[in-house]
Amino acid sequence: MRYFYPQEQQKLFTDRERELAELEYRREQLRQGRQEHTSLFGLRRIGKTLLLKELVRRTLLSEEARGGGEGTIIPVYMDFSHICSSPETFATGYVGWVCYWYLTRGQASPVSYLDIASLMGEVMLSGNREVADTVRRLAEALRAARPDRPNILRLAFEFPETLAQLAGCKFMLIFDEFQEIETLSNFQDSQNVIALFRATMQTQSQVLYILSGSAITAMTSLIADHHSPLFVHFSQMPITPFAPQDTAALAAKLLNDEPSEEVAQTIHRLSGGHPFYVTALSERLRRLVEIGGWTLDAEAVQRAFVIEALATTGRIYTFCRYVYDLSLQKARGYGSLKATLQVLATEEGLTSSQVARALRVTPGSARDYLQWLQDVDLVVERERAFFFQDPVMRYWVAHATRGVEVSLTATAEDLAELVAGLGRYF
Repeated sequence: MRYFYPQEQQKLFTDRERELAELEYRREQLRQGRQEHTSLFGLRRIGKTLLLKELVRRTLLSEEARGGGEGTIIPVYMDFSHICSSPETFATGYVGWVCYWYLTRGQASPVSYLDIASLMGEVMLSGNREVADTVRRLAEALRAARPDRPNILRLAFEFPETLAQLAGCKFMLIFDEFQEIETLSNFQDSQNVIALFRATMQTQSQVLYILSGSAITAMTSLIADHHSPLFVHFSQMPITPFAPQDTAALAAKLLNDEPSEEVAQTIHRLSGGHPFYVTALSERLRRLVEIGGWTLDAEAVQRAFVIEALATTGRIYTFCRYVYDLSLQKARGYGSLKATLQVLATEEGLTSSQVARALRVTPGSARDYLQWLQDVDLVVERERAFFFQDPVMRYWVAHATRGVEVSLTATAEDLAELVAGLGRYF
């Protein structure tokens, strides 16, 4: 599975046994003829994709151990952020990924399955007529001067069930960044893609759907809003940060050493148990210990965190900058939202009226700004007060957006004041 889930990623997989057990239970329910479609929710880089890849790996091993044959469950992973550029590209990618996993079980490069001409060649080489017939019909539809987009999308959505019925297998379709499918509705004649997907899904008995997305608000709207065609069709599974013991387990893998209880607790406190932050912080700490000669203690963890978060080439800095810029680009009122975030970075737990006074705007304007920030998952409301969704992002906004930066080679003395101020945020 080196093209999909390299050994290096597999070694870092930590915890998530409860979530895996839940997903594997749904897989076995499919084997018995029952479907419980599921959606995963969680912050960016919280570990959803790694969890799904581990599920694919374990499913392939489980089915291999069963010996294949009638009723084999084939996992199909596809990232919608890569295939939702147009209805035509989506349909090709959708059918291509199903063919890829059906024919290769992830043991070959997928490149030739993602172009309609080369896909046809791979299918013909396989000698599989049932696959070839659908791919041929899709290719003919794509060649039309004015493609019938609803028909193209319907062909794609129907393909897994058609293939499963003909081949005597079942499919577990795993869609990462599922919310990207909404972009297809912007194309002329595409109609309501979500409604078309739902209508097709309801007729299928051999396919289980597992959806995942990092845009929490957008995913919630698609799955849990009663106006959505997918309402009540999917159970919801939140993917949360690591507990302290799991943070310690991941840190141990990355530090090449078992951290002391104090070190592990400090890593967990500053990272919030977010796997990406744990990884970036632990790797920075290891380099500073092995190359810089630092002592591996709680103070070193704090200094490493400040460097990762406030050095412009730090991974945490780069990630926060990416999420910040991307989120504000998607929202309205860029300048006003920056100011709102800086207010909350200085003091969390403010009401909309308090934010309005701090910004010197009307309460209505402040409520709009806060709603827009909730829509892009930067801010969350709890008991009429507003907080950052991610405390590390709050720390970054409080410092980086005001021009506070440090060097990768900063000394303990250089970092002392910033380290002393960490308690205000964590």
